[in-house]
Amino acid sequence: MKALPAFVVLLTVLFCGCAVAPPPPQGPIMIPGNMFKLDDGTEFVFAIQRSSGTGIMTARNLKTGETFTGKYTAMLVNGGVSTGAYQNAWGFNSGTVTTRKAATKAVGKGILRGNKGTVISISLDIKPSWDYRVNPSGFGEGTDNKGVKYQVQFGGQ
Repeated sequence: MKALPAFVVLLTVLFCGCAVAPPPPQGPIMIPGNMFKLDDGTEFVFAIQRSSGTGIMTARNLKTGETFTGKYTAMLVNGGVSTGAYQNAWGFNSGTVTTRKAATKAVGKGILRGNKGTVISISLDIKPSWDYRVNPSGFGEGTDNKGVKYQVQFGGQ
């Protein structure tokens, strides 16, 4: 009889040890992508932080080695809340109903600053993800301080 409580304690310790969640990821979650210089097709490695409104961006020109860092801000659009009244069979108002529609996209703006003097202003269209296991995806356009145009693509994992 005395061995039973020790056995129960051992099982409790083992099961509690299995229930511990892994630690949260350290640092920002970066979504990989590409950026292309449209005048000559030069490819850049690009990454954007998964966030809920503001985040960081990084890029590296694979031809010149120039590295870029910057920030962006985005906001959800095409969603919202609406309220309407409904009537009974006699035409009298019987109450109200409220509907909510999740946003279908986000729009953003950001700046990338290079370590060799290039500054790129970027506009983004982002497809949000409501599932934490799926990254948002998107694309965008940019123009640098010399008038050169760029295209950005990210996500898809």
